[in-house]
Amino acid sequence: MSILAVPPQVQQLIIEELLRSEDLKVLARYKYCYGFEEQDEPIFIYHDLINWSCIHSYFRNLLAPYIFKTVKLVNDEKNGASLDAVARSPHYVHVENLHFIGSAPDEASDEESDGEESDGENPNGAKPNGEESASSLHDEFFPRSVDGLLSNLQRFPRLKRVSIRFNHRYIDSYDAGEFPPVETPYEVLEAEARSPWRALMCRVYAALSRNKTPHVKHLDIRQLLRKEVSTFGHAPFHDFLGHLEQFTLSIHGELEGVGCTSPGWHYNCTEEYPAVMGILDKCFFDHLAHVTTLSLKAPEEGPLGLKGTFYCPLALKAGQMPLLTTLFLEYVFASPELVDFLVAHKDALEEVTLRNCYASIEGADNEIRWCKLFKSLWSAHPAKLRRFELVRDKPDPPFETEYLDEEEQDTVETLLQDPGNIVFPYARLDEHNGLLELNVEETWTAFVVQKDQKYWDRLMKLADGNAMKVIEE
Repeated sequence: MSILAVPPQVQQLIIEELLRSEDLKVLARYKYCYGFEEQDEPIFIYHDLINWSCIHSYFRNLLAPYIFKTVKLVNDEKNGASLDAVARSPHYVHVENLHFIGSAPDEASDEESDGEESDGENPNGAKPNGEESASSLHDEFFPRSVDGLLSNLQRFPRLKRVSIRFNHRYIDSYDAGEFPPVETPYEVLEAEARSPWRALMCRVYAALSRNKTPHVKHLDIRQLLRKEVSTFGHAPFHDFLGHLEQFTLSIHGELEGVGCTSPGWHYNCTEEYPAVMGILDKCFFDHLAHVTTLSLKAPEEGPLGLKGTFYCPLALKAGQMPLLTTLFLEYVFASPELVDFLVAHKDALEEVTLRNCYASIEGADNEIRWCKLFKSLWSAHPAKLRRFELVRDKPDPPFETEYLDEEEQDTVETLLQDPGNIVFPYARLDEHNGLLELNVEETWTAFVVQKDQKYWDRLMKLADGNAMKVIEE
């Protein structure tokens, strides 16, 4: 039977079922060809549907809501003009997700940049504007059509989500351990005036800030680089953040380059990385007044939380995001700051997911055990919390008897027979290169003591009780 022989409603159901096919998704995936990491949610463009829609105008109209649901924008004139044409067509109403992918070279050509490097201070005492400095250079990397689309998102009235990714292979060419210092505010502006990719980042976020009546509810910043962007400190950008309901931030963590990869240096060895991570509150979190869902994904090469050598601050604070109901964290250490943040949101939080997160009792200045986090949140009696889960991509560490006496070994073997007993992971950062490594001894010692399990069970009982109340209502 032909699909044309069934009612339109059934045709739509058939198409939606096809879109659920894993085979189709594999074919449709970007395959990370634009730099999207596996850490981020994959993006699907259904090329087969585009081919199908070319058969006849009937199919083109039938498939338009699926073809134009997700659109891609890159910083070239051809692509900008193409998406501008969509905005002017009847299909503009179908656009719900816009994924921007920016790319530009590292440095300006000699003809375009003849300024001398600065010592970090403005010699004239003036305070240049970041966007003006950036826009004076390399307009070819940010065409007007692209600027116009990002600064006027109202052209897509059903747009819900905007993702931003700069497909820049950020390479450090420094000798082992010799990393660039933290930039001063004026050096940031100078870099944006000199370097095309730094200018592009500044101008993209400035364009977003110019949306007069922001209606986008979800901003997804993918693979944030460890460089400041002057726009992050501007009030218009903060106003844009203030209208969001969902904020997703993943952080780039691959350290490459001559002299860096071979000795195994990680991002947290640099001065830049903890400095930039330490101002995520001023750049983003302090301004998310209406956000209900936060996703913060740090890389394995640079976990967040705790204080000490190679540790990076967690910029979440008690007074931020008062409406937060859903929290997702990845590669974040249990810390006093995280405890304070969770407890402060006890009246609103409904779901918390910690993926590849660890506690630590070695090497940091303010380390805490898992039981401290569980007990603090349980004692706060979060009235709406109905799910709290720990997710690990890696299996539990092998049971090594060298750390335990015979009685403790017997205890472990007995406890492991109960699937409800969890091996809560402890980790530390290598004191030489910042490498995240599992603390096997402490992980199994804590498992024997069962104090972490005790307060985990209490927290789970509370969450399950809240979930049952929701079902009964």
